[in-house]
Formats: sequence, structure tokens, C-alpha cells
Amino acid sequence: MGKLFLIARREYLAYITAWGFWFGILITPLALFLGLSLPSLIENTQPVRYYAVIGDDGRFSQELDRQFTDRADRAAMGIVEQQARFLGASDPEEQLDQYEALREQGRTPNQALSDLFPGLPSLVSDRDFVEVVAPANDLESLFPYLTGQRTVPGPSGNRSLFAVFVVSDGEVAYWSEDVVNDSLSGTGKRALERMARTDVFTAAGVDENILQQARASVWPMSIRSPTALNQDNEVSAADKAPFFISVGFSFLLWMLIFSVVNYLLTGTIEERSNKIFDTLLTSVSLPQLLSGKLIGVLMLSLTLISIWAGSAGVMALAMRDSLPPELASVLNEAINPRLVIPTVISFILGYLMFGSIFLALGSLCDTIQEAQSLMAPIIIIMIIPFVIIPVSLANPDSIVLSILSWVPVLSPFLIILRVPNDPPLWELVLLIVWMGVFTALIIWAASRVYRAGAVHGAGMNEVRAWFGGLFKRKAA
Repeated sequence: MGKLFLIARREYLAYITAWGFWFGILITPLALFLGLSLPSLIENTQPVRYYAVIGDDGRFSQELDRQFTDRADRAAMGIVEQQARFLGASDPEEQLDQYEALREQGRTPNQALSDLFPGLPSLVSDRDFVEVVAPANDLESLFPYLTGQRTVPGPSGNRSLFAVFVVSDGEVAYWSEDVVNDSLSGTGKRALERMARTDVFTAAGVDENILQQARASVWPMSIRSPTALNQDNEVSAADKAPFFISVGFSFLLWMLIFSVVNYLLTGTIEERSNKIFDTLLTSVSLPQLLSGKLIGVLMLSLTLISIWAGSAGVMALAMRDSLPPELASVLNEAINPRLVIPTVISFILGYLMFGSIFLALGSLCDTIQEAQSLMAPIIIIMIIPFVIIPVSLANPDSIVLSILSWVPVLSPFLIILRVPNDPPLWELVLLIVWMGVFTALIIWAASRVYRAGAVHGAGMNEVRAWFGGLFKRKAA
């Protein structure tokens, strides 16, 4: 055990003291922040684009403007409802009524949000399309403005025309040099649909506001479950927590295999090419070396998870006054043994399975280029759980998902995903036992390959010769 600990300690310190490890930890939250914020930042920093309408009596232009206003209001009202629920408001409808009252006073959506929730950043994007007076009344004369050769004055300065709507009897043509962006053209289609609806209702002698009246008369529907935690059986965030936690653990395992566990591959290649194996094997046995490497990188993974969890805890402590009241029940579900025990077992077995595979591959390669050719099948297999994880929430009882759970290389991910749906205990136990047996076989096979590569110097040429012999025997 002492030598095993020394190998694990050596592996752990080799990676934990590397500047790249800490740089990765620091860059991860920044990358997540940029990934979440960049799309909206790109959208909000898009310069205002001008459009013009010709051949219109004013009705289509007014309806377009109404569509843009309604879109901003819908986005703002969604934020109002989210904030009200997040802050634990007893009746979000009251704050929605306050928002509408502020809008009737002439406040913009962002101004109304700021009045309701002081300190809330501007979350509703400003108007990105603005109508300007057409510089000409015929389409051919407008082509230079559409192609950027000439500009028109507007509230944001002189710019070219992004698009032109040509209104004729019974038809609207949309002209734009941008053939990809369909935001403005889609808004035009919705404006035409509303105009048509108004005409049909008017011809039938029906008030157009009847649709709003109908929506206002819809009975409220509550979401309940016989297994919900609340006394009234209404589904809450705590009831959904196990599902999202399982998805989070599956993604975490996937990320660790692609990042931290990859250290096993690169480290083994480096030790093989530098003949460090020979020195190590004079002091420890091969099983101790193999086990020590797996434990050392597992400790590295746990360190990484602890740092992330600690950072999340610090943030939660700093934001404790603004956190929703349901958070405590969500955290209680996160530590529920029926969820934690199978998840942790699957997580560890999945790590040991893929870690052993990476060690075995690294022992056969002298360069990263050689390892990449052997890694291709593993990468293809790893794409499968990445695709399955999102759809598993909506289709937990799929027979295909149940069958794939028995595929050993997919079992660690899919068992974690299926635990919140309370599969039969016998099935869960059999899945874990089967995964444990297969993991043991992988470790045994990896140790044989590791011995061939680390001790006997086998490499890619021997692997090619072995596969070539198999095909020759089949041909014979």
C-alpha cells in the first residue's frame, strides 16, 4: 500500500503543480460565462438596421411597428414572471399588472423592468430594426441603397437599407441583400397574419379582441404529481432537481473523461518515450504502477470537482439573500441516497473503465499522433452519450434507452440518467453489477496491454501486425 500511495502521490503532484491545470480551472468559468453571454452580446451589439416600406397606405408599417413592440413586451413580461418566482413572490400576476401599468405610463420595457426590479441589468434588447422614409418610390431606384452604394439618413446616422417591403394589391415582396437573416421577414409575415385575422373578424362582425378575451378566460392548469414533495402534490423545483442533477453528473463524467482522464494518455506516452517506465518498474510492481496512476488522476478529478463545488458554495453564500426559497429542498434532493449512491458508483466505475483504456492506449504509443489513430473509435463512442443526454429527459422510458444502458461503455452515463426515474431495483442492481464486471475485464485487459507496452516495448507496429493476422486467418 505504501508504494501504491507513492505512485498515486507522484501522479497527483505532477498534475496539480502544473500551471496548465490551474490555468484551466481559472479559464473554465470565463469560458462558461462567455459561452452564455456572447450570443446575446453579439445580438445586442448588432448595429441598428434600416428598412423601408413602399406602396403602403400605412397599415402594414403600423402593424410591423406593433409586432416589434409586442415582441419586446413579451420578452420583458417573461423576465418579470421569472424574477417574481425567483424572488419568491406570492403572486407573479400582481407584478405583471404593475409592468403593464408602467408601460401605459409611457415607460419602455427596460425602464419598466428597472422600476420593478432596481439593479436588474438591461435584459431586453433595443430595437434592432428601424423604419426610415424610402428615398425613392420605385424598386430599381432603391437597389443602390440595398447594395450599400448609397445611404439614407436615420436616427442612428446615415446607413444603407437592410431591406425594403414592396406592398402591392394582395402581395408583399421582401427585398434584402442578406439572404440568411429572416428576423425581419418573419416579423413581416406575422404582421400580415394579424392583418388578415383582423380583416376576417371584421367581415364576420366579430371583435378582434375576442382572442385576447378567450386567452384571459383560459382556466389555469397546475402541474401535480402523486410523488411530489409538496403537501398539495404540486410539482416544484425540488421534484425536478434529481433529473437535472443526474444530467449534470453525466456531463461532468463526460467532461472529465475528455479532459482530466486524458492526462493518463499523455502522461503514459511521455513516460514510454522517455524510458521512465524502466526506472519505475525497478521499484514497484506493474499492478501498483497501474493502480497508482488511476488513483492519482482520480484524486486530481476529485480536487477539480471540489474546487468547482466550493466556488459554487461561495457564490451561493454571497447571494443567499437573493436565492429562491426552494433552494434548500433542491439541495436536500441532491444528497438523497437513492440518487447519490448509484450515481457515485457509476461515476467511479466509468472513470476506471475509460481511465484503464486510456492507460493501455498510451502504453502502446510513442507519440500523440499514434495515440490519435487509436483514440478515434473511443471519440466516436463518446459522442453517443453526449447526444443522448439531452433527449433522455423527455424520453426516460424509451426502450432504446433501456437497451443502450446494457452497453458497457455507455452504462456509466445512462445509469446516472435513469436513476431519477426510479427503475426497478433488480434492474438497477444488475446494471451496476454488469458494469462492474465489465470494468474489471477492461482493467484486466488494460493491464495485459500495459505490460506489453511498458515492459516488453510493444507498439503500434505490433498492434497492426496482430490485426493483420486476424484478417489473414479469417481469409484462410
